[in-house]
Amino acid sequence: MRACFQTLFMSFIFFMTKPLFCQNTPIYSHYMMDGFILNSAMAGYEGLTVVNLITRQQWLGFENAPRTFSFSFQTRLLQRSYKIIPRPLKKNRFIPARKGRVGLGGYLYTDRNGYFVNSGVAFSYAYHIPLYNSQLSLGLLGSISQHKIDEAGLGFRNPEPLIDLIANPIYIPDINIGCFYYKFYSYYIGISATNLLQSKIKFGSSVMKEFKTDRQYYLIGAYRFYKTRDLQIEPSFLYKTTEGLIMQGEASCKIYYQNKYWGGISYRTSKTIIMLLGARLKNLYMGYAFDYDFNAFQRFTFGSHELYVSMKFGETARRYLWQKRF
Repeated sequence: MRACFQTLFMSFIFFMTKPLFCQNTPIYSHYMMDGFILNSAMAGYEGLTVVNLITRQQWLGFENAPRTFSFSFQTRLLQRSYKIIPRPLKKNRFIPARKGRVGLGGYLYTDRNGYFVNSGVAFSYAYHIPLYNSQLSLGLLGSISQHKIDEAGLGFRNPEPLIDLIANPIYIPDINIGCFYYKFYSYYIGISATNLLQSKIKFGSSVMKEFKTDRQYYLIGAYRFYKTRDLQIEPSFLYKTTEGLIMQGEASCKIYYQNKYWGGISYRTSKTIIMLLGARLKNLYMGYAFDYDFNAFQRFTFGSHELYVSMKFGETARRYLWQKRF
């Protein structure tokens, strides 16, 4: 019973202090492979229909360590339409046209930290503006998340202020916005803001009456160097901060071979080194990330593991040729 209470208490402390470490949202080592979950403007930016799955086990060997699962879907509306060309004294002419400026996406996730479970669903709308050899995208995302305590395994009297989370899960709506610029065959950069509503969470009636979600800001970017036809090098970065200027950064470098295989390394400012490996088989992409912490958790864990699986559809008529990266 005592160990169970300690686990719940430490989970509660971790949950409440997550904003201090810019972790209101789950950590993803494959942020460069599924940037849509950080920036709503990236929905459909490649002109493809993309399905992504990420599952993460953090701090393996640490009891009740964080676990994350996310599933995202995005597409570009490239359906064929027709415009009418009026012709005097003749029958109107119907000309086929392509409308490809709208991207849609959505994702759902579950993030478990001990007995605390944070899950949510979101839907995104993006508008893509073609420029000379580039594209500017704007995105808007609406989400709703649920915060609760998993009763399974609790073998003691429910303490305040946690009792309300066990009996009544908390639902929080929110809005995110994003802007994304993509230079074809070269680089991209994007900025986004989450938790714009700064919704308040109420915990019981005494200790913590209200907890407000902080706004968070993300800056993401990458540049691809084409060394040879078969070899490309892509450094990338992710920078995030809360409105109170609590910051965290991540720098990565990946090497692609024949657009089928990749490997890389990342460094996160929480003193974490990440190794990345992946391969592509036709439309199927698979990646693995191993995180090793050089901080206080080093003594208690065997590292964190993350698996990335993606399917991309639309290599023919649905895809813009000038957007073909892989």
